[in-house]
Amino acid sequence: MEDTILEVCEKCLRYGEAIAEPVQISVTRKKQIMPLPSVEEENVIVDNYGKLIIEARKKKNLTREEFAKKIKERESVIRRVEREEMEPNDVLTEKLERFLEIKLKKPYEESRIEKKQMKGELTLGDIAEIK
Repeated sequence: MEDTILEVCEKCLRYGEAIAEPVQISVTRKKQIMPLPSVEEENVIVDNYGKLIIEARKKKNLTREEFAKKIKERESVIRRVEREEMEPNDVLTEKLERFLEIKLKKPYEESRIEKKQMKGELTLGDIAEIK
């Protein structure tokens, strides 16, 4: 290993030459700071996106495999998205929306829980919204 500086013991020093002062090498990395998206601009995936994708794909008479080839994605990715095991990223969402002519994103809406006049303690049933 030519032109390499190593810190070694006295026994190993005989295989190379000693340097008076070790050279300090510092490596600095620039941190990329990604701006946080503002809540007003942020879109979220609709709740039943898997069902929407399946219905739109079937309207075009495509199998999952044929559909995957047309949008240049793996069939396993399409299967996982249709089963809602995986939420599509922005790039995949754009492909799906464009090809299937559907909307998978909606604007983010902050929902608030209404305060209820209660007697006694608060329970999970008071907070959870059952669909």
